[in-house]
Amino acid sequence: MTDLSTPQAKFPATFWTANTIELFERAAYYSMASFMVIYLKESLGMTPSFATFLNGTVLWGIIYFMPILSGTLADKFGFKRSLSVSFVLISLGYFVMGNVQRLWPGLIGKGAAEAVDFTVPVVLGAVLIAIGGSIVKPCIAGTIQKTAGTRATLAFGVFYMVINIGSITGRSVSYFIRTSLGIPAIFTYAATSFALIGLLVTLLIYKEPEYVSDGIKDGQTVQKRTLGQALAGIFVVLGNVKFLFLIVALGMFWFLYIQVYNLMPLFIRYIDPKAPMELYTLANPIMIVCFQLLITRFVKRWLPIKTIMMGAIVMTLGMLVMALPSLFFSDPSQKTAVLGLSLPIAGVFMIVSIAAMAVGEMMASPRVFEYIGAIAPKGQEGLYLGYQSLPIALASMIGGPVGGRLFERYINTPLKEGRPVDTVTMWLIIVGIGVLSVIALAIYDRVVVKAKKA
Repeated sequence: MTDLSTPQAKFPATFWTANTIELFERAAYYSMASFMVIYLKESLGMTPSFATFLNGTVLWGIIYFMPILSGTLADKFGFKRSLSVSFVLISLGYFVMGNVQRLWPGLIGKGAAEAVDFTVPVVLGAVLIAIGGSIVKPCIAGTIQKTAGTRATLAFGVFYMVINIGSITGRSVSYFIRTSLGIPAIFTYAATSFALIGLLVTLLIYKEPEYVSDGIKDGQTVQKRTLGQALAGIFVVLGNVKFLFLIVALGMFWFLYIQVYNLMPLFIRYIDPKAPMELYTLANPIMIVCFQLLITRFVKRWLPIKTIMMGAIVMTLGMLVMALPSLFFSDPSQKTAVLGLSLPIAGVFMIVSIAAMAVGEMMASPRVFEYIGAIAPKGQEGLYLGYQSLPIALASMIGGPVGGRLFERYINTPLKEGRPVDTVTMWLIIVGIGVLSVIALAIYDRVVVKAKKA
C-alpha cells in the first residue's frame, strides 16, 4: 500500500531550468506579437493583407507546423544543442526585424521620395524567428515530459502558467520600451534581449533531462522516429479524411483567436492611432493566470468534446462583442474613463472580447490533446498527438491574411473612397467562422465518434 504521508519527490533542477527558458522565449515573442502587423503596416509601409500574411502565414504558420519535423530533429541531436541553435536563430531574427530600416540599403540610385521595399529583410527575420520558435516548442515540452515523473498533469499545469507569466512580462516591458523609443525598439531591445537571456540559460545552466516520462532513469530504450518516418507520418495522418475534418473544425475555432494578433491590432489603431495594443492583449494572459485552475475544475467532469464545443461557443460570443460598439454607439472612438484610464469605447469592448475569448481558450485548449488521443486509431495515438498543433498552423496560414483582407475591404478601401466603413459586417464574418466551427465539431462527434462507438 502507498504511504500517502510520504512527500512526493521534487521536480529536478532541469524541469525548472526548462520553464525558465520557456518564460524568456515567450517574453521575447509576446513583447512584439501585439505590434507585429502594426509595425509592418505603419513603420514599413506594407498593406494590411501582406502584413497579416507575413505574421500569420509565414511566422505563426511555420512556428506551429514545423514542430512535426523539428521535434524529430531535436530528439536526434539532443535538446541542449537544438535549443542553443534555436535561440541563436531567434535572436538574429528579432535583431534583423527591428533594424530593417537601418540595415537595408534601399533602392540605390532611385529617388529618395520613392518607397523602399522591406520585404526581403522582413521575410528573413520572420523565418529566422519562426524556425527557431518551432525548435523551442518540442524541446521544452519534451523536457517537461521527461522530468515530470508520475506528475505530468501538475508539471504541464506549471508549464502552462509559466507561458502566460512570460507573456505578461514581455507585454509589460514592451509597453515601456515602445513608449520611450518607438515600435522598432520592441524587437531590437525587448525581444532580442529576452532571447539572448534564454540562450545564456541554455548554454550555462540547462542539462539534458535525467529522467524519461515514467520516472525511470536514462538507459531505458526509447523509440525515436527518424526524419523519414516523421515525413511519412504526415501522409498517414492527413490521409485520414475523418481526422482531417476534425483538424479543419478545430482550425476554424483557432481562426478566431488568430485575429487577436492580426485583425484586432489593425482595427484598434484605426479607432485610436496611438492605441497601446500590448496593454489590450494583456487581458488574455491575465485571465489565464487568474482563472485557468478554476475553469479546469469547473469543466473537468464534462466530456472532452462538450468542453471543446462550449469553448468554441464562448470564443464566438467573445468575438461577437467586437460588433457591438458600432451598433450601439454613434462614435465608437469616443473616449471614456475606465479604472482611471481614458479608452475609446471600442477599446473597452475589445478588452471584454479578448477576456471572453480567453475563457473559451481555457475551456477548449487543454481538452483538445485529450480528445485527439481518444479518437486516434489504436496503436497510433502518439503519431496523431504529434499533430495537435496543426489546427493552429492551418488557422494562422489562412486566418492571418483573411483578417488583413477584411480590414482592407471594410475599413481601408471605404476610407480611401470616401465611403462609410462597415465594421459590423467585418466582425460578423469572423463570428460566422466560429459558428461553423461549433457546427462542424457537433457533426464530427455525432457522425464519426458516436458511429465508431456503435
